[in-house]
Amino acid sequence: MGTTIRTNTETNIIDIFVRACARCVGSFPSNKLSGSVVSSRLLRMLCGKQATRLCLGLISVVIVCKICSIYYTNSLLQIVEGESNSSSPTANRIERRFAVFGCSTPERDSHRGFDYVFYLPLTVLAWQRIGFESIVLIIGEKSEWRVHPILSYVLDHLESQPDTTVIFIPAKMENRMMLSQTARIFVANMKEFPGIATDHIITTDSDLWPLRKEHYYLPHGIDRSLILVHSQCCEPFTFNGKSYPMLPMSHIRASAATWKEIVNINSSFANDSASILNYFQQFFGERVHNRVIFASEDWYLDQKLVSIHVAQWISQNSQDYVYKVSDEGFKRIDRINWNADRIQPSSFGNYFDTHLLVDGFMPDKWESIKPLLNLMYNKSPFRSDWCNRYASSFYKIFIKWKSNSNSS
Repeated sequence: MGTTIRTNTETNIIDIFVRACARCVGSFPSNKLSGSVVSSRLLRMLCGKQATRLCLGLISVVIVCKICSIYYTNSLLQIVEGESNSSSPTANRIERRFAVFGCSTPERDSHRGFDYVFYLPLTVLAWQRIGFESIVLIIGEKSEWRVHPILSYVLDHLESQPDTTVIFIPAKMENRMMLSQTARIFVANMKEFPGIATDHIITTDSDLWPLRKEHYYLPHGIDRSLILVHSQCCEPFTFNGKSYPMLPMSHIRASAATWKEIVNINSSFANDSASILNYFQQFFGERVHNRVIFASEDWYLDQKLVSIHVAQWISQNSQDYVYKVSDEGFKRIDRINWNADRIQPSSFGNYFDTHLLVDGFMPDKWESIKPLLNLMYNKSPFRSDWCNRYASSFYKIFIKWKSNSNSS
């Protein structure tokens, strides 16, 4: 083979290149392998002109990478400095949205107690689907949930869900059902609330799933402090001789700051079981301390009170601060006339929410819910699979617990 003759310039170029690489990426530590050694190895592999062209090209790449690295580092420093020097703690912060719902810790003879419990993780997933985090209020002690086979299973699934905050509110057994209804409107007052004043909170139910995302967001270019969804659903009611529009508790959205303005009136402040009950007692008397019967008049005390306070807030401010979402042309998938299996994907956008079946964890009921899951999660079937596995295991644990309870 012929001998390749290289100039000193060519050798120096290669040596410079190797040292540049060593400094930039640390591929060749200087105390173990010198640039000249690597240079000689490269030189033996390449002829003069080829080596020169290759090295010049690679040196250019290294220089560009180094410049980009410096620019990126400086940009990060500017961002950090900008955040630390900003006069506003919320500068450049993305607004967070929270759906708040929950349930009371079930009693052995409670009506539908485990039905509400069952839906909690599934409802978290449904709100995640449209871009909301969840705050789950559980009336009772966390220790009760840890030792109960069904409740611990549900709690594990809640705590493993991203963007989920679980808040336990200890209370006497006879007050738990009432508090599960009334605590939602005070979440902005609670020390565990994970957001700030500008973040938005929507009150909802554990057995209700949102479907049409656009129903829960303001249209582009519109800014309002209070958003009322499905606000024309109910008949008005009278309180202290005055008529008020009845707002559904499951569809009131406002910023945390606005929620505080709505509920913290006349120096009243509530954020735990005792203060919440006392707050309602001011309006409805001692009956708020009694056990609540499902679907009785007292079942809707929270809905009446928040309707009164919202009406007062609007009168003190302006209708211009309120956005009412129209239901015209849209429907609900309702437990009264369940039709999820007959809805085509092309028409699914016509439904804004669903009120779920009672005892949804029972196999026959769950089979009826499955078509809805396919419509909701058609682009992410792993979510449907997750729901099915959760429901199947829940039912098995429930049957085993019920059998053991009956035999004891």
